[in-house]
Amino acid sequence: MELSSRLQAIVDAIKAAHADGLTLDELSEELLHKPVSYADIEQIIAALEEGGFDLESAPPSVSPEELARVLTAARALTAETGKRPSPDQIAERTGLTPIAVRRALRFGRSAE
Repeated sequence: MELSSRLQAIVDAIKAAHADGLTLDELSEELLHKPVSYADIEQIIAALEEGGFDLESAPPSVSPEELARVLTAARALTAETGKRPSPDQIAERTGLTPIAVRRALRFGRSAE
């Protein structure tokens, strides 16, 4: 499949950021702020699947260490700013990706 240079750049960036795999949820977060149409998304999904990505596999599990880092950073940021921190702020503090932070926060909520 031949992609436009714009879509190929998006696919290449996604592949680089998710060398260990990618779920549809993670793909949607990657594409959230990108100027893509539904047709573009279909092409991106097809290119990723052709490249060996299994978008329907289960998301990676959250390690206890990651969860602890995220929760510790969230609490510290809340204490410092008096506001609920964004996933991007937590990611910056922990060194994790925003996607990993969101996954840990969802896991933390489901474990309550």
